[in-house]
Amino acid sequence: MFPRWLAACDYGRRCPHVRLSSSLVSVAVPKPTILILANEEVISALLGAMVELEGLSPVFPTHDERPLAAIARFRPSILLLDCEHELAWDAVAMRQIAASGTRTLLFSAMRSQREIELIADRYDIPAFVLPVAFREFTERIESLLGETEPSHRAVGA
Repeated sequence: MFPRWLAACDYGRRCPHVRLSSSLVSVAVPKPTILILANEEVISALLGAMVELEGLSPVFPTHDERPLAAIARFRPSILLLDCEHELAWDAVAMRQIAASGTRTLLFSAMRSQREIELIADRYDIPAFVLPVAFREFTERIESLLGETEPSHRAVGA
């Protein structure tokens, strides 16, 4: 329960009742940014919602923005990349993304686990297939954000 003086206090003015201690000052830490590149807007929205539920910041390229320009603009911690997106088939661009420090997580809603694993192995990146359980998705994201090496096995369906 709040003390009576706090309930009556005018927060618009300096309150003599409340003193801030330097130990109570908090520092805002930016959330890791996850860039989502998917061919289907519905899939982008679904993954964006899952990223937000994990407490991270999903970002999306504009409709006319090239994928590498979006990566340069956002400088994401992780790139969620649709296996069907043209970028996933550009080996030079995938090397540039890896060199930039952005970690890539490949996904597919149309391919089997085996197929997505074969494609992900080309770039030595992890992958998952949709549908995916939220817990499995968040474990994969946390693994990429942490220092541990993620498994290259696809998760999901």
